[in-house]
Amino acid sequence: MKVLVVDDDKVVLLSCRRVLEAAGHLTREAGGAEQALAILSAEPVDLVLADVMMPGVDGFALIERARRVAPSTPVVLMTGYLTPQIKQRGMAAGAAGFIAKPFTPDELLEGLARVMGPRQA
Repeated sequence: MKVLVVDDDKVVLLSCRRVLEAAGHLTREAGGAEQALAILSAEPVDLVLADVMMPGVDGFALIERARRVAPSTPVVLMTGYLTPQIKQRGMAAGAAGFIAKPFTPDELLEGLARVMGPRQA
């Protein structure tokens, strides 16, 4: 599975890449929504894993814009503030799932498995 990880925190990008690649996945990384949209326009990915709180375009707006570029690509939101309001807003935007930060490697892989199925995540 090819996963596009979107976060303005380089530590999160590195951590996700390590976990995902150790599990056999290909990864692409973007430091923000604009870079993520450019990647989505240029190449297919199986899933987008995006932070909610980013400078400029947040994760909610990223979902809406990503739908125009790659309508069938699921977006999983990750956030340190997984409140009912965040979940409601994310679901309204079209989020396929949520992962609460900080997360363990198992929690990350399980979160993706809930969206993509156990054989892919």
